[in-house]
Amino acid sequence: MDDVASPLRQRANAWLTGVILGNAALACLITLSNIPLTEAGSVWRSALFLLLALPGHFIFFGAIVALPAYLLGRFVRDPRWMIGSAVLLQTLWLLLLLADAKVFALYRFHLNAMVANMIFGGALQDQVAFSAKMWALIALGAATLLALEALAARVWWQALRRRPALLRIRATWWVAGALCLVSQAMVAYSDARGDRAVMSQLTYIPWAQPITLKNALHRFGVQTAQATGLPDAGDRLGYPRRAPQCAASPRLNVLVILVESLRHDVLEPAVMPNTWRYAQDAQWFQNHYSTGNATRFGLFGLMYGLPGGYWQAMLAQQRGPVMIDRMLEDGYAMHVYGSAPLYSPEFDRTVFARVRDRIVIGPPKSKSAERDRFVIARLQDDIRHHPQGKPFFGFVFLDSPHAPYHLPAGYRAPFQPMAKDVNFLDLGPDHDPTPEFNRYRAAVHYSDALIGELLRTLEQSPLAANTVVLITGDHGEEFNDMRKNYWGHNGNFSDYQLRTPFVLHWPGRPARRVEAASSHEDFVPTVMRHALGCTSDSADYSTGLDLFGELPRKRPLLVESWSQRGIRDGALIYLFDNFGSATVVDRKYDPVEDADVSADAVRESWEMLTRFQKR
Repeated sequence: MDDVASPLRQRANAWLTGVILGNAALACLITLSNIPLTEAGSVWRSALFLLLALPGHFIFFGAIVALPAYLLGRFVRDPRWMIGSAVLLQTLWLLLLLADAKVFALYRFHLNAMVANMIFGGALQDQVAFSAKMWALIALGAATLLALEALAARVWWQALRRRPALLRIRATWWVAGALCLVSQAMVAYSDARGDRAVMSQLTYIPWAQPITLKNALHRFGVQTAQATGLPDAGDRLGYPRRAPQCAASPRLNVLVILVESLRHDVLEPAVMPNTWRYAQDAQWFQNHYSTGNATRFGLFGLMYGLPGGYWQAMLAQQRGPVMIDRMLEDGYAMHVYGSAPLYSPEFDRTVFARVRDRIVIGPPKSKSAERDRFVIARLQDDIRHHPQGKPFFGFVFLDSPHAPYHLPAGYRAPFQPMAKDVNFLDLGPDHDPTPEFNRYRAAVHYSDALIGELLRTLEQSPLAANTVVLITGDHGEEFNDMRKNYWGHNGNFSDYQLRTPFVLHWPGRPARRVEAASSHEDFVPTVMRHALGCTSDSADYSTGLDLFGELPRKRPLLVESWSQRGIRDGALIYLFDNFGSATVVDRKYDPVEDADVSADAVRESWEMLTRFQKR
């Protein structure tokens, strides 16, 4: 029996090898679509690395994907089972790579654990809604790819039966192994020498896992470069360094109105008439930046007064911010409303960890626009019935301006031409963003109408004279503004994705417009000092500055994303990726060669990320 089965098994193994190699070639082409080949080819080391690393990388992953099919074939001893399962698995693998390539093209990060958390946690469906047309296109593309994979599998099986010499393809596994070893050796050596020509290419390779051997290579006499980058905040929290010293009785209520994806230039009369009018009698910070280009880091920085790099440490210990702690000690009523779910990201275990039982989310079966109206109505009701003499903290998060930019049925959009929906597959370097941008502005216009209703309710109540009101965004939103194919957020640290309106109405303070750079980190120390009566040094619990003090003419801003950390330092942005590479770009994201990196900015950012680590 084994003698009869051996030729069939050899053919099956050769067939599976050919399928893995063929799909690895397709995977290379998919990934190459996002690599700036002119730039990569200008340095021979980076070109050689890509030539070796891409095939080895995708052959390795393709083999892992094919392993269940191989084991099934060995167990069942019928090649049809192996062929069928391999075709299905390889199709799913290519679909995953295509999805990753589109995500990377728009946002410059690969599919990762955070995205998986959003998908399986249910938050993605709440935040990114695909139209029926888009789902139909995705289904058609998947079916077409499956059919082509099946056809290619049949042709390849028949070719092996007619030409036994093709069975020698199994020997290519030695070549694949050599490619993996050589490319990993290049990474280890380049990392030790600080060679960005090679290390910078890792950003483009999905799920790259480089091997670094600095210490070992140094022992063998290789001159190694000092590691670049900034430290992780770690999980040994010493937060706060000392408990804040505050007045016995608080003076002011605090109301935070947070709008999803609110870029700075929409705060103008045509788009946000209610907020714009309100800003005329408020503290309007016109050069304000979020602490990150994603909701988790923007909201984190706003409520903790810390860089987003502390997110994981706070989540691991489920440690809420000092500001909430102090408000609870002072007997504040807590009114916390989220149109988008506040459990993904895990704000119920970070920002609102101590008041998670008081979080109210909009009806999950409703769309974002209806959920926004629901949470605003609930907060209006809270304000109308709030007991005299008891302070309150109000928080409401409006989600309509999140892609695909939600509008209620029958809403008369003031901006034309406007997209009826957003087809993410259409977005690209040559796509005219006007229809999508107008839909985004319409969603912001709708959010502003709800904000106007909430502000009128507050102004008609006795609470208005004693309530601090903040209107801001979690981050910005880009529509290929720099002509570099960046869309939405999570992609870069430009003004379009980081800069957001910051309108702060403070009882007893005259209206003014502030041009100095401000950060989400500055909200907490300002509230702690001027609303909660805390007199101790804010550096004990925050890295931000007092917005009513003298803001420096120039300050480094430490910002966070899913795949990078950055320092905005005047006209320059320093970027640090997960592989230890550092690059410098200007505010238009053009590379700056031989830039004069400010040692003071890096040193100050390092201190901010280590201030609350236990020594």
